[in-house]
Amino acid sequence: MNETGRLLQTDKGPVTLRPEQPADEALLFRLFRSWALEDLDRLPADDATKENLLRFQFAGQMMTYRANYRTASFDIIERDGEPVGRLIVDPGNAQEPTCLVDFVLLPEARNDRLGRAIISAVLAEQASLGRKVRVKILHHNEPSQRMCAALGFVEIGREPPFIQLEWSAPRTTG
Repeated sequence: MNETGRLLQTDKGPVTLRPEQPADEALLFRLFRSWALEDLDRLPADDATKENLLRFQFAGQMMTYRANYRTASFDIIERDGEPVGRLIVDPGNAQEPTCLVDFVLLPEARNDRLGRAIISAVLAEQASLGRKVRVKILHHNEPSQRMCAALGFVEIGREPPFIQLEWSAPRTTG
């Protein structure tokens, strides 16, 4: 991959995966906020407290991902030159499956099957390498669970609050 990224062909058209840059922090927080605020909205706290909690959680997530997934690709997803999401993929090593660490789209980029198209393209790449793929999904993230099930992921375990799923390329006969 070069500094400008790489083209990923999907059935929803091409997207570009480009390495995250320090200038992307506001976008990354917006992506984080787009799903994390839903959980915090249930707390009996004022908006300023919720915003501080979001920033604290965001910083923690960023540090955890960087520390735990040192070989991962941290990419911004662009469509038609505009950022629409984030994808973190850790290839692991030859004995481990590839790990989809994080995948999130901006709310306005959801619900048109773009997410499914992107993950399908990533799975096709991993299949060509003979790799399995694993992902952990929060147990209450039903849209992601449905998408993964439709793509052929199967549950292999639970580590509350996560469900661990694995995907293997379909076997070909011939």
